[in-house]
This record gives sequence, structure tokens and C-alpha cells, in this order.
Amino acid sequence: MNLDFNTEFNKLTGFEPFNWQSRLYSQFFALGKVPAAVDIPTGLGKTSVMALWYLALRSGACLPRRLVYVVDRRAVVDQATTVADEIKLKSADKEFRVSTLRGQYVDNRAWLLITA
Repeated sequence: MNLDFNTEFNKLTGFEPFNWQSRLYSQFFALGKVPAAVDIPTGLGKTSVMALWYLALRSGACLPRRLVYVVDRRAVVDQATTVADEIKLKSADKEFRVSTLRGQYVDNRAWLLITA
């Protein structure tokens, strides 16, 4: 599936992508590649990696179906869960699953569900 990255990213996040986000999408995720690390300063949209990953999957990139987003602060975990829930809602994708393993939410184990 060919998609307009900038338009779809904006629909999911409400923002235009930063240059680093566009590069991560086009040079890695869209090609089925995963970088060893994403080392970006605070406040520059690292949580949007979830939207980038989702858009790459939707476009047919050969990436793992599950993205594990690991952080070491409860507030960031809860914020990331909120962002993931918003992406799910805005995408209207019934197969999109969000499960939090830490924070104020209890793991719903949705990440274990396998879909065709």
C-alpha cells in the first residue's frame, strides 16, 4: 500500500513530522530495517516512533508486528500509552492492540493476541 507519509503522520499525531522522523520512516522502517537505537533529545517526538512503525506496517514494510516501547519512568510510560491509544483511535484499525506492562494501567495482555 502506497501512502502519503506526511498526511498520514499528521492524521495520527496532529503534527507535521520532524526531519529525523521522516528519515527514520523512509530510510529504515519503510524498508523493513530497524536501527540499533533512536537517540533523540527530550521533547523532539520520540514517542512518535509508534506512529512511524504503524505507518510502515500499513504500507507493507516487512517489520515485526509487535513494537515494544521501553522507558524507565512511569510518567513517560503513561504518556506513551495515551499516544498509542490515540493512534489506535485515529487509525480506526481493529487489529491495533495496545498493552501497558507498567504504569497506572494493568496489562490487558492484548499484545498476546495473534491475528491473521
